[in-house]
Amino acid sequence: MFRSYKKGRPVLKIPRSRLEIIIEVIAVLGILAHALLLIHYWPALPDVIPTHFGISGEADGWGSKSSLVLLLAVNIGLYLMMTVLNFFPQTFNYIVEITEKNAREQYYYARLMMNFVKVEIVWIFAYIEWGTIQVALGKASGLDGTVMLSFIIAMTVTTLYFIWRSYGIG
Repeated sequence: MFRSYKKGRPVLKIPRSRLEIIIEVIAVLGILAHALLLIHYWPALPDVIPTHFGISGEADGWGSKSSLVLLLAVNIGLYLMMTVLNFFPQTFNYIVEITEKNAREQYYYARLMMNFVKVEIVWIFAYIEWGTIQVALGKASGLDGTVMLSFIIAMTVTTLYFIWRSYGIG
């Protein structure tokens, strides 16, 4: 049942929980929404669109609309990387020592944190794509700073919660 991998850490096969499956579905929906936005709006987009936004949310860099394809590719790449990494929780860095006694629970919560962060990243990329399209079409003057700040706060709270949770398990 236990096989050593890193620093004597056990390698466990832990089935996905219902919550992990739900979060995964939400992440996949984010990728699909991102792709469908691009497909839907592509014909209407001008050749030059905003490619960078300043801290105020106003566009301060311009480039080819093909940069939106790159944004989607990066989103898919990050999604895939985080999905694959989740199969190897024994390789993660932990704030407590991993033992045979606490490994199952530590791995589960580390995977859960990775899933929550993954879904937050997928949806922030989809929002950035949507916001960029809105600015390019003249329907908005910039990205909404409140939305961007909300994503940053959500990712920070998620990470802090799971760090706190890890100490409680340790």
